[in-house]
Amino acid sequence: MLNVAAFAPAMILGALGWHDGVFVAMLAGLAAFMACFMGSGWQTGLRVSVPFAAFTALTVWAAPYALPAALVLGAAAFWRGYGARLGLHNALMMTVIALGFIVTQPPKFDGASLAPVIAGLITLGASLYVTLVMFVARRWMHPPALTKLVTSRVVAYSSILAVMIGGVTWCVVHFDLGHAGAWIILTILVVFQPYLGTSYSKAGQRIIGTALGFVVASVIGLFISSGPWLYLIGVILFMVAGSFMMLGKPYWVFVLFLTPAVVLFTSAGSTVDQTAVIRLEATGVGVLVTLLVMLLLTPLAKRLQVKSGASKF
Repeated sequence: MLNVAAFAPAMILGALGWHDGVFVAMLAGLAAFMACFMGSGWQTGLRVSVPFAAFTALTVWAAPYALPAALVLGAAAFWRGYGARLGLHNALMMTVIALGFIVTQPPKFDGASLAPVIAGLITLGASLYVTLVMFVARRWMHPPALTKLVTSRVVAYSSILAVMIGGVTWCVVHFDLGHAGAWIILTILVVFQPYLGTSYSKAGQRIIGTALGFVVASVIGLFISSGPWLYLIGVILFMVAGSFMMLGKPYWVFVLFLTPAVVLFTSAGSTVDQTAVIRLEATGVGVLVTLLVMLLLTPLAKRLQVKSGASKF
């Protein structure tokens, strides 16, 4: 039920008919939930809320311009990567993913010139709400053991990730790739890890889970191509994906259910098949970019190994 609670602000804004507000609140709620759940609980949510809100406001402001957008997303990616110093790089991953979707579909708020401020305030409110929920539920929460990385590896990882995300964001905005660009950003953030061995494993599981999820989405699209049922099924699939993640199931199983969930959510104005194909292609591009960078980094891996912790970079 906690993952459902994260969407309460979005549901309220939806009932008020504020579409742009729903989009921002949904992303913020999910990002804050993931930060708390994969971090140190409500303390992580409290620590993340303000900088996340600031990055959201900056992203909305920079979204129309390729270079500023690249700099903002690159800085956010560095922030996420530097969280590895406290073992929080996975906890902060969804915050930058949310920014990736916002930069490709910035909220307009009916043309309000204060759109960045409004988006930042919505993000702050949704994040603090989720943090409060996690605080109330702290007795039932079991935060994972966080593995802190040494500063040299953290700086290298953060810097490379920032360059990758910044460069891809420039291309996404400059060539107006839309949601496909957001999926490329998402894939890079998920696949690229501080250790190359983990990254290669994530890349393989990402491809397998996405391909199987594509099949699931296509089958659903044969029976339901549009309408509110897509959102309902998407919510159910998202809850299933979140449950598997909480149970510690293999990453590809999580992606298997997450893929059709997101495809169904983003199929408005298009067909399920078209959305699924775009997502599959974007995931392939993201994996390819990440693998190329990892292959370039492999000769330098030994220099970044540390005696403590995993030895496979």
